[in-house]
Amino acid sequence: MRDDSAPRLLTTRRTLLLALVAPLVVWVLLEGAATLVLGAMADPEDELAIQDPEWLMHARNALAGGFFQPDPDVLWTLTPDYEQPTLEDAVWGDEPLRLNAFGHRSPAMPRDKPEGLRRVMVLGGSHPFGMWVGTSEAYPTVLEELLNAAGPHRWQVLNAAAPGHTTFQGRRYLETVGWEFAPDVVVFDLGMNDRLPLSLDFAAPDHEVAAVPTWASDVAAGASRSAVYRLLRVLLEPPVSAARTDDRMRVPLERRIDNLRAVQQQAEERGASVLYVSQVYVHAWRGPGEADCYFDPAQHGFTPRADVCGLFADLADDAGTHFVDSVHADARGHRLIAERIFTALQQAGWTR
Repeated sequence: MRDDSAPRLLTTRRTLLLALVAPLVVWVLLEGAATLVLGAMADPEDELAIQDPEWLMHARNALAGGFFQPDPDVLWTLTPDYEQPTLEDAVWGDEPLRLNAFGHRSPAMPRDKPEGLRRVMVLGGSHPFGMWVGTSEAYPTVLEELLNAAGPHRWQVLNAAAPGHTTFQGRRYLETVGWEFAPDVVVFDLGMNDRLPLSLDFAAPDHEVAAVPTWASDVAAGASRSAVYRLLRVLLEPPVSAARTDDRMRVPLERRIDNLRAVQQQAEERGASVLYVSQVYVHAWRGPGEADCYFDPAQHGFTPRADVCGLFADLADDAGTHFVDSVHADARGHRLIAERIFTALQQAGWTR
């Protein structure tokens, strides 16, 4: 009597293998087709428009090498003890980039404030962080030098700025982390990134993204790696306007004012002070170019503030010679800003 069990077992294994491999082959083909379609649909003037509909995922990966780390309260912060050598394109100036144990672009320091020391915490985006300039040239470092040279107190300026941060993120960082450093003064240099328009990359305002559960954000972030998923999002979702209308930006104006008010209230409760900074952009840089005011907290009743807008407006066409691009000052521009902030602190009576 012939035993047919072996051929039947072999047939069963082949069937199972086919059942496992076939969907994988189909998925690979679908991913390839979706990638081609996305490439054909791409706007050459906006290469990121359909790449990553989950803007938080895009922000997390904006700089390679672990520069950013996701944060459940602040959306993202900077990775503690991060180091990067000097880059050829001088993104961080002519010095290596080093962050301290708290993710600040500042020297190593204890979390607890030493007795007799006064602290300033700078909250901001890529400009106060010091894009295109070295750590020694960024205005928080220069401000510390000016404060200590003037006396009579010992001062420490913490550069807690992070590229891409908005007033929402600055507020949340201060609420959840910043006050642990017991700053006497908070320099709030935020508002520029609030007006970034929503798109498929930046699909929801900051406060809505922050309200999404972590597991849901992680699932969406993982799914967004799939070309099929991204194509379906493009085809099924209504187009998102890139216009900077009040309800189509990362932090709408009403929310921005709420954030500024919350920071002021937090400071008052802790006996600290807040200095707001106005932000500018220039129409041409590395040469003649005038500056315009991008956001001025004083227009919404928030004072005292360092009038950086007025500083560069007074320079007329010479303003552009102090900028590397439309919003990032060079080393000379950073020194002028540090001097303007130092003067504002003196006028407010906070240096005495």
